[in-house]
Amino acid sequence: MTTNMFNTHAQSSKTLGRNPTPKVFNDTNELTTFIQRNLNNALDVNGETSYTNSFMIRITGNDLGFLFVPNLPVSYPLDSQLYMKIYAICSGILYPYKTLLPQTNAYFTPYDNDNPNLARAFFFPWVDGIPERLVIDNLDQFIRSQVTNTTIPIMANNISLNMNKVVHIAISGSSGSGKSQFTEYLIRCLHHSDKAIKLVLVDPKLSKIYKLGKELGIDVLSPKFGSNLNSFITEVNELLGKVINKIYERQQTLLTKPNTIFPKIYIVIDELLALVQGSSKQARETFAQLLGTIALLGRETNCSLILISQRFDAAAFGGNTAVREQINCACILGEINANTTQFLLPHTNVDSIVVPAGIGTGIIKFTDDNHNNRIIPLLTPTY
Repeated sequence: MTTNMFNTHAQSSKTLGRNPTPKVFNDTNELTTFIQRNLNNALDVNGETSYTNSFMIRITGNDLGFLFVPNLPVSYPLDSQLYMKIYAICSGILYPYKTLLPQTNAYFTPYDNDNPNLARAFFFPWVDGIPERLVIDNLDQFIRSQVTNTTIPIMANNISLNMNKVVHIAISGSSGSGKSQFTEYLIRCLHHSDKAIKLVLVDPKLSKIYKLGKELGIDVLSPKFGSNLNSFITEVNELLGKVINKIYERQQTLLTKPNTIFPKIYIVIDELLALVQGSSKQARETFAQLLGTIALLGRETNCSLILISQRFDAAAFGGNTAVREQINCACILGEINANTTQFLLPHTNVDSIVVPAGIGTGIIKFTDDNHNNRIIPLLTPTY
């Protein structure tokens, strides 16, 4: 599933996000030595280095990451600050061979329980290579062959969203960052993957989502000509109220048939800020309450939100920030820094994440098949 001194971007010589083909490290010993040498030069911990036997580096046997093993006693504290410093150094030096997965705090793991001086280690998980953009020549054919009702590929390197684990999605980014095209990709995949899936679209700007809904024959709620903001948000509240009634119906079914699996319902709301800004306080508060109820109760009843906004501050949710806490898949496109990630990833250090440049790039936080929270660079599909 982070402090900023500079915004890190990377682009390969030919294709954005393409993994290198040469095998630079012949074995784990060479990779271990490479990391250790760089930490000896860059990690300033009171002059202590691996040469003084103050720490050592080990690659995990399954190649899921590396361990920083301090050899006690040492003069430096084993805290989050040290962990983040090591992460900042290694995320850059390992590019483009490995992508380190950022953590919100120090990740401790047992190492040698029989030796109290080596009993603990910092663990730095990684994935091979770097994220690679998924280039799709024929979208319809790709969806038929690669997309299922549970799996949506989002990048090459077999990186996909498991929709059984994704409950609510937030897509953030400034105008022109590529969030509308990425949203369209998700809608097309969900619409064609399973006819039992129910999609409901809300587009307050009568823009791309509205046109896509009309093209695909999906219900779209949008402002009528001459209507004011209060009348439209009232219609949205009525829609959300119907969804909540469906949630309550499904809850009643689960009381007697707890193993029931319901068809997914996705409520896609584009431009949250455009929806709530300018409406009355009462309408906003009602919207916030309804949205919060769906966010809290949707997991067990297969009702999910896909929310799109330039930013996800309290105003976007009508003041109900509890909605934000229920989002378990967050996509942030465009410029990545502490300011743009403060709402969706408030406790994540993004300064050292190597983010590719270009439209449709950013970072994504999601839960993988092993229930691990991953935060990795994102390159949205091109089609």
